[in-house]
Amino acid sequence: MKLRKLFFAFCFISLATAGFADESEELKKKFADAKASLSSSLSSASEGMLDQFEIILPEANSLSGVQPDAYIGKLFPSLLPHFAVGINASVTPVKAAFISENMDKISSAVSSMFEATGAISESGDFSFDFQFPDTLPYPAASLSARVGGIILPFDIGLWGVTTGKIFHEKSIGNSPVFDFDYTAVGADLRYAVLEGAGLFPKISVGGGYQFARQNIGVAFAKDFTLDSGFEDADGNKYTADAKIDTAFNMKVDTHTFFGQVQVSKTLLILTPYLGLKALFTKSDCSYNWKYETYAEGTKIADLSDSADIAYKHTFSEVGIQTQVFGGLSLNFALFQTSLNAAYNFSTQMFTGSLGMNLKL
Repeated sequence: MKLRKLFFAFCFISLATAGFADESEELKKKFADAKASLSSSLSSASEGMLDQFEIILPEANSLSGVQPDAYIGKLFPSLLPHFAVGINASVTPVKAAFISENMDKISSAVSSMFEATGAISESGDFSFDFQFPDTLPYPAASLSARVGGIILPFDIGLWGVTTGKIFHEKSIGNSPVFDFDYTAVGADLRYAVLEGAGLFPKISVGGGYQFARQNIGVAFAKDFTLDSGFEDADGNKYTADAKIDTAFNMKVDTHTFFGQVQVSKTLLILTPYLGLKALFTKSDCSYNWKYETYAEGTKIADLSDSADIAYKHTFSEVGIQTQVFGGLSLNFALFQTSLNAAYNFSTQMFTGSLGMNLKL
């Protein structure tokens, strides 16, 4: 009898243990599936925003090295030195729907994960409100210098700007924080087909290279209450106030080579000009994101995760883009100010800028 009782007891314990093991594995799978779904959404949203910024960035900086005169003359031999230094500030109107859409996508995915794991009961209690205007003015600026050639009729231009790196690891309070920081440098060489003697205009052909880097940082946090009896995959129960800290850092490096033709003609103190560019761009993109959930200061691993991903787009993937640019400068002795504009037929984006130069 004792042996039989022991046998049945052993069977009961074995079945119960097997049941607990199956339940534990099922719970772990539920958490793993929920986190995998969120990770996919976070990566999709990050890449969606980067795909837009890698189009915007070269366009926003495309007027940085523009000089109204199609050719500024030789440095030597020359009666006067021929060089110019100045500053250029531009704005590109950008449709901001892609930011709102991807931010909402992130919010919905986070809420869905918390619902699926039982951390919250209703997503309405765990949502983020991202408000953006329909159109955002994307700014860019640069310092530039251009110097005439020696003997041959060419000139060389250089330009660049950097704002440094500023990123928020955590949001300030419960409001989202956004960082937009960039670096852009470039150079080009123009050769004068016509130097503008007499009634003839100045016509130049040339080419150049521009590197532009955009860092986009987003951080936001949310306070909430874990549902009573919430249990993680290891069986730990939490019934406390909680907080999630989320941060995204996205970076895109663009490398743009371009060929151009430009024509200008000075009429008294005015210099109207017009040009055409063919642009070839490739990009290197990377992003990292993380979300960390804490209950009364204790990190909940099952509600926390991170990723660091990089990818590229080649010249052939982006293709050739065509841009028309032009403007009008007002010349006063050594000072020149100009209004410039550009339109990209491929991206259908418009950029306007104001330039000021000291010129000899």
